[in-house]
Amino acid sequence: MAGLLGCDNAVVTEHRFAAFGTDIRLEIRAGEPAQTAGATSSLQERFRVAERDWYAFGTGELARVNERLARGQPAAVSAELAPLITRALDFYTRSGALFDPGVCALVRLWQFDSETALAAATGPPAPAALQALQARQGTLADARFDGQTLSATRPLCIDLGGMAKGTALEQARQILGQHGIHAALVDIGGSSQLALGRNGSRAWFIGLKDPRAERVIGRLALASGEAASTSGDYERGYTRDAELADAASTALMVAGPERFLQVSAALKITAALLITPAGELLTTPEMAARLRQANNGRLPRPVATGQGPDL
Repeated sequence: MAGLLGCDNAVVTEHRFAAFGTDIRLEIRAGEPAQTAGATSSLQERFRVAERDWYAFGTGELARVNERLARGQPAAVSAELAPLITRALDFYTRSGALFDPGVCALVRLWQFDSETALAAATGPPAPAALQALQARQGTLADARFDGQTLSATRPLCIDLGGMAKGTALEQARQILGQHGIHAALVDIGGSSQLALGRNGSRAWFIGLKDPRAERVIGRLALASGEAASTSGDYERGYTRDAELADAASTALMVAGPERFLQVSAALKITAALLITPAGELLTTPEMAARLRQANNGRLPRPVATGQGPDL
């Protein structure tokens, strides 16, 4: 933990711990060390419970739900997990199935479900195995949920990894507020961030990483309550709803350049950035304006192959 004295006599302290299979970094601006320590401890405890119960595999609640769905049986869902399932179904519909937590079975077939399984993998699954899984496996379109019981008309496995970090950021907002922390930056693995308040006289800033080089191509200022999320090939979108940002970044990664603007509009994401495999920079108009504002009036150019049509 490191502390820096701000111009308003508040101290910015940095805290790190592991959760969700990655590094959690907190920058908290507060005057009382005990207040900061209590908030950090509560957040760490909540994140570790969430990473167990929201994980598609293992021993947590979602894993137990998946076991029953795989057998074609209905599963009771707790009041804590139910809102995530409801929102996952909503994001699936709103994204036109581009955000699909039903890829869970494919994740396991590819042996991406754990570091141990991946290390033991001898290669990708055989085409016949993929075809057999796709023929029998359901999607979220097959799910039925009444708020308490989840069932599916075909075998189903749900992976909430595409939205869990965003949901965790929403919970971080609540926990920090309960401890009287109103100025902080929460960073989950460098891919999902939430800003609360301001860092003294200025906004909290995050870096935009070049997906093809170890460098930052620009920075983005986050207003209080705004969240940012990246997925896959470093598409970035942000919104005041941290959970939506996380799910939307996954959907935009799948949508690709051709459907980038269409899917952004469908999800009501007004500020999003996509760096294509060819190196093109595509943005929504609002994101272009925000980038210019945070980078001395200029847009970052990760490569010289061109820019998106909305710039």
